[in-house]
Amino acid sequence: MIDAAQIRAARGLLGWTIRDLADLTKLTSNGISKIERGDVTAHRGSLEKIQRAFEDAGVEFLPSSGLRKKDRIIETYEGAGALRQLIEDVYNTLRDTGGEMIIAHLDEGNAIKSLKRDYLMEQIRKRKKAKIKQRLLVKSNDPYLIPPLNTYRILPDEYFSPYPFYIYGSKLALLCWEPSPRVIVINDERFAESARKLFNFIWDQAKEVPAVNEAATKPKKSR
Repeated sequence: MIDAAQIRAARGLLGWTIRDLADLTKLTSNGISKIERGDVTAHRGSLEKIQRAFEDAGVEFLPSSGLRKKDRIIETYEGAGALRQLIEDVYNTLRDTGGEMIIAHLDEGNAIKSLKRDYLMEQIRKRKKAKIKQRLLVKSNDPYLIPPLNTYRILPDEYFSPYPFYIYGSKLALLCWEPSPRVIVINDERFAESARKLFNFIWDQAKEVPAVNEAATKPKKSR
C-alpha cells in the first residue's frame, strides 16, 4: 500500500493539486491533506482509491517509497481468462467515477459462452450499482441480447467483425478469439477518444433493436 511520501511525490509527478486528487477519488481535500502530512492513519479503502487514481494516470509505485511514470501504455491478457481480465479491468477502471463502457462488434453468444451467464449477469449488476453505463453495437438477430435492449444498436451484417473492441475511460481494448483468446489494452486517452468518436458516429447511424426482440429475450412465465 502506498504511503504519504508517495502520494506527495505522485501528485508532483503529475502536476495535480490536492483538489484534483480529491475530485478523482471522491475524497475530501482536507482528508487527503491530512493523509499526506501523516496527521491521520488513512483507511485502507481511501489509500486504494488514491493509488488507483495515480495508477490509472500512469504512475507505477516501487518499493521503499519509490515511484515512476510508466513507459508502456500497452497491456496484454492471454489465454482462457483473457476476457474475464478485461471485464474486471473495465469495472475497476470505471467503478469509482462511473462513466461508460462501449463495445463494437459484440457477439453476446460468444461472451456468454466464454464468461458463463451467471458471471456475466453479476458483472452487469455490479456495473449498474456503480452507475457504469453501456452502449453495444451487435450483429442483427443476435438471440442472446440481455434487456434492456435500448443499450444495443445493430450493425449491418456486412460490417460486423468477429473481433470486438472496448472503450472505457482512457482505454481502448481489442479482442481476438483465435487461435486462443487475446486482449490488447491501450491506455492512452488519444487512442480511446479517436475510437470513441468513430463509435459515436456509427451508433448515430445504426438501427435500434426492434421491441419485439425484447419480448423474446424475457423469461416466459409458467402457467
